[in-house]
Amino acid sequence: MKLQHILLGLPLILGACSTVERVDPNSDDAVTTMGVDYDELTEWSETLTRRMLDSRFLDDPELGDHPIYMVVSKIENKTDLSNFPTEVVLGQIRASLLQSEKVRFVTTYGDDATDRMTRETQGMVDDPMFDKDQIPEAGQAAVARLSLRTQIIWIYGQSKKEKQNTYLVRMLVTDVKSGVAIWEAESDPIAKKYSKGGLGW
Repeated sequence: MKLQHILLGLPLILGACSTVERVDPNSDDAVTTMGVDYDELTEWSETLTRRMLDSRFLDDPELGDHPIYMVVSKIENKTDLSNFPTEVVLGQIRASLLQSEKVRFVTTYGDDATDRMTRETQGMVDDPMFDKDQIPEAGQAAVARLSLRTQIIWIYGQSKKEKQNTYLVRMLVTDVKSGVAIWEAESDPIAKKYSKGGLGW
């Protein structure tokens, strides 16, 4: 085989050496992007859950029986990321609040983790295929006392040689009986800076 043919084939051989490895998404080995990465989503979730529990508003006896029923209200993505993974932040917060035994989430309505089975199960009452004694009577579904609203906020900055994305989460809890906000907090901001190299952006 001629030397030039061997040299032409080298890029294909070298290109086949690519590897995939499993990494800890919370470690320094994980990919860092100009957006928000998994470890930062986890950081937000832990911070906001801790602030919510530390404020102790969930222990207020005036809110009625405990644990308190909560529903996830509107989620506003005000970032440059069209597919922002809000489910990661809210999923971890819901799980932590459930484990605290201070909150139960209503899933028949709202903007996150809704489950249509409650409504569909009650709609089976006229279907002869199902045992009517096992079907909940109308009016049995729980109504949330508290509403959790979430905003994902993005601030963009740029100079001649640098770009910066800053992200944070804002959460607001409202007593739906009175319409009064009883808790509000923001996560610590996460900022990502990209410096211009000699070849441009």
